[in-house]
Amino acid sequence: MDKKQQQAKIARVMREFKAGTLKSSSGEKITKPAQALAVALSEAGMSRKPKKDMGDEYYMAFMKELGGEEQEEENDDTMDESTGEKRCKAYLATVRKNKGKKS
Repeated sequence: MDKKQQQAKIARVMREFKAGTLKSSSGEKITKPAQALAVALSEAGMSRKPKKDMGDEYYMAFMKELGGEEQEEENDDTMDESTGEKRCKAYLATVRKNKGKKS
């Protein structure tokens, strides 16, 4: 589906919503604009893709850190520095820093 077809599909669905005739797959009338936009993007094939799961090795290291156990230094060198990993490491650093502040 090219861009013009996608735009036409979105416009058609939003017109249906404005007219009050847009219904969900279960047959209920859609009343929220955000819900209508989600339906429009889905029908146009532009909906968001699901997030990727963390790798098993990284997830286990993350859970160890939350449990208070020290993470082995060699695991840090073997993992790629993707955006998700950087965010998790920043979060873990904040958790470690704030552990002693609980009163």
